[in-house]
Amino acid sequence: MPVRLFRAARNDRNRFVALYIVLFIGLLIAAAAFIYEARVVIEDDVSEDIAFSGLSTTNRVLDDLQDAETGQRGYLLTGSPGYLQPYERGTRDVEPAMRQLYGVAVADPSSIAIVRRIDALQHSKLAELARTIELARGGDRSRAIALVQTDEGKREMDRLRLEFTQLSQRWQARQHGAAGDARKRVMFGAGALAVVAAFVGGLLAYALVVQRRAFANISAYSQAMDREAALDALTGLPNRRRLLAAIDALAAQPGIETRKVALLYLDVDGFKSVNDVLGHSAGDIFLRRLAKWLSAVVRRQDVLARIGGDEFVALLTDYGDDDDLRRLAQRLIEQVRAVAQAEFAGRFSIGLSIGIATYPDRVTHIRQLMDVADAAMYRAKRERSSFRFGPVTANDQAYDVSASK
Repeated sequence: MPVRLFRAARNDRNRFVALYIVLFIGLLIAAAAFIYEARVVIEDDVSEDIAFSGLSTTNRVLDDLQDAETGQRGYLLTGSPGYLQPYERGTRDVEPAMRQLYGVAVADPSSIAIVRRIDALQHSKLAELARTIELARGGDRSRAIALVQTDEGKREMDRLRLEFTQLSQRWQARQHGAAGDARKRVMFGAGALAVVAAFVGGLLAYALVVQRRAFANISAYSQAMDREAALDALTGLPNRRRLLAAIDALAAQPGIETRKVALLYLDVDGFKSVNDVLGHSAGDIFLRRLAKWLSAVVRRQDVLARIGGDEFVALLTDYGDDDDLRRLAQRLIEQVRAVAQAEFAGRFSIGLSIGIATYPDRVTHIRQLMDVADAAMYRAKRERSSFRFGPVTANDQAYDVSASK
């Protein structure tokens, strides 16, 4: 191609790289800002939770004191021991509630000062209640009632309610402030995200223009040629040509006769029903996802190829023994079943039949692996979702994964 075309492509590539550097830096800055805002929102949530807990505990302490006072008044007026139950419950629960209130308010100096005043008043109130109850139990109800009629207990309760009101107002203000701040920051984050999205969208649009201009003639052409020559267009796996080239390369390696080579011929059972019912587009999607998950099962140094339709081939070198191949075949079959279940929820009976050929123990030449494994696969296909080693004989038995479980 002309030198001018290469020079223009190089300049466009440099602009493309600079553009992505700017985009990357911008995204880093945006990510840092979002992380900071997220931390603040989380802190607001924690503060709101603390405020809610403070309100709940404040109300609990007040309820306990009111229960104790109600029980005392009822017992003094009626002499019925049944009124002592709310009194005893209130006096029993108020201490742990006060400890919890201290724990919630410990981080707020103003709140802790109010809690200390409440603590002193509630001890005084409980002492007054206990004194009148003891007098009444001792038979001196008139004296107990006289103590109540002095209104000292009422004044203490009024002071307690005033302190509780102040404390509740502080918790409510903190709760509302945290919630309001969180809402504002969420709105700010949403607006910032919109700005970043617009910025990124603009950069990507420009990048697309630059990329098209840079690679329209060179990159697109070379990539298309590479894919056509060595890769399967649907799945991106090596195609039959590349697989045969890999087999020939192995056969030409010095000392190959001392190494173990295995070829697994994979045929998807029931795949035709997917194309017939859902169409070839759905079948293509399934094959692409299946290729991805099968690639995750084989080793990185092995070759997994799609040689056409629903047929795949795995070429392995330096494996362990036949047990390793059996385990691999079982994993491949289970993977196909899992992908089919995830994609179609059991609508189709999808399985995998595998023929296995190994060199040098089962075939005398590496180039025989494909034919032998293909024949073994057709024998395994009669049982569906099984695998068979080749060369096959009339006495060979297929390995059924579902039966072996």
